[in-house]
Amino acid sequence: MDGQGEHPATDTPPDGDAARARPGGQEQRPGDDGTIAPSPDRKTPPLTGRLHYLIGGTLPPRYNDWVSNDLTGPGWRLRQALRPFLLMLPFAIMFALLPGQLSVRLTLVVFLLLSGIGLGFATSGFFRNRRLEQHGFPPVFTVSED
Repeated sequence: MDGQGEHPATDTPPDGDAARARPGGQEQRPGDDGTIAPSPDRKTPPLTGRLHYLIGGTLPPRYNDWVSNDLTGPGWRLRQALRPFLLMLPFAIMFALLPGQLSVRLTLVVFLLLSGIGLGFATSGFFRNRRLEQHGFPPVFTVSED
């Protein structure tokens, strides 16, 4: 910062190796169009690891490239919004199978699923930052910008 009113959260990161370094020693390389391309040796967690990650668990450092892409890559907001939807799905199925009037059961299922996706979109930025910090990455933006 040169003292001309720049905000630290909006400064662009410096060029060089330090800007591309990832926690755990992995590095991302810039692509031809200037974007950060995932490393070719990026490891994808197994199904059990993805389920653990889905419910809020932390993955080992060897999956940091995958986590970084999940939380900052294209479509991150939709993926963050789908998490509460997927967590509500078993409850919606359970309520759909309860005895009672079909219209009441369908209304409850629709309400649960729509509220899950709505809350997912509303809180996606907050939980994105939380998950980034949980895996050792700096938050993308401050709470006031979210």
